[in-house]
Amino acid sequence: MAMSCKDSNKAAAAAAAASMDNGKYVRYTPEQVEALERLYHECPKPSSMRRQQLIRECPILSNIEPKQIKVWFQNRRCREKQRKEASRLQAVNRKLTAMNKLLMEENDRLQKQVSQLVYENSYFRQHTPNNPLASKDTSCESVVTSGQNTA
Repeated sequence: MAMSCKDSNKAAAAAAAASMDNGKYVRYTPEQVEALERLYHECPKPSSMRRQQLIRECPILSNIEPKQIKVWFQNRRCREKQRKEASRLQAVNRKLTAMNKLLMEENDRLQKQVSQLVYENSYFRQHTPNNPLASKDTSCESVVTSGQNTA
């Protein structure tokens, strides 16, 4: 059963009135949301006078209280701000993830380099005598000393 525009407006008005009575939020029809979205793109922050004008000019909004229109625009601006912030944070997260990957790769490379240097250090320590003076080349000293003895 298709509802006419008038029936839809009456049903929305009844729902809005019922929800206003018990303090809960208003459920907007898809048509109302579409109209409000169109208006939001024209002017995201309408004045009180402009909201009154919107209610008069747009029959689908005529059954919604001006305060509810005001709240809808506030909520919509808030959602827009949250979307932008979420998008910004996603971009930052992507950059940080890429930087983290590079740093982890560099860390792996440096750890391998440290392991190699530790291995080389151990190898050289094992293959060199304990007394560094014992391995000193004294061939030059013997030539100098022998020259002094002959004179």
